[in-house]
Amino acid sequence: MTATLSRTIRVHTPVVPNAPASPVELAPRTAVVEGARLLLVDNGKPRARDLLGMLAAELQRLLPVASVEMVSKPSAASPLADDEAAEIAKRVDLVVTGLGDCGACSACSLHDALLFERAGVPATVLITDVFVSHVARFAVNLGAPGYHSLVVPHPAATKTDHQLRQLALSVAGAARDQLSPQGVPASQ
Repeated sequence: MTATLSRTIRVHTPVVPNAPASPVELAPRTAVVEGARLLLVDNGKPRARDLLGMLAAELQRLLPVASVEMVSKPSAASPLADDEAAEIAKRVDLVVTGLGDCGACSACSLHDALLFERAGVPATVLITDVFVSHVARFAVNLGAPGYHSLVVPHPAATKTDHQLRQLALSVAGAARDQLSPQGVPASQ
């Protein structure tokens, strides 16, 4: 006699809300003051930490950034907790999140950037080119239609250090402009 096993497969289908979320008020963009503190939110994707670090080095050349902090998330598929982002926001002036190189991690990196925006800290999100439309749709659902991003060619994970440096260099100016009005340092 053979036993029959019964198994259930649950399929989770994302549901797009009927109406976008309440509009997100973005943090004001002001001239970056001397001694600015830059936060990088590394979602753990392959080479994300390297690319973010190289971008930070470029931003330190373009802006008066005195310190760079890296926060590593335990999962690329989950955004930061609201209270965690609010606590971190108290000690930083600018934020870059990433690397969005798949659907879930791109959406979560965008969500992280918007948490900092809500907390009054200018932020941007680093994604790969194949997820631009995905991030744009998700930005609408989160209440930030037209939200900016830094876009590099997909895939970033397979790039050499030299190629990553070139990618960081290619988006550094856009990062400066997205975080500050043309990156003009405040007069002392």
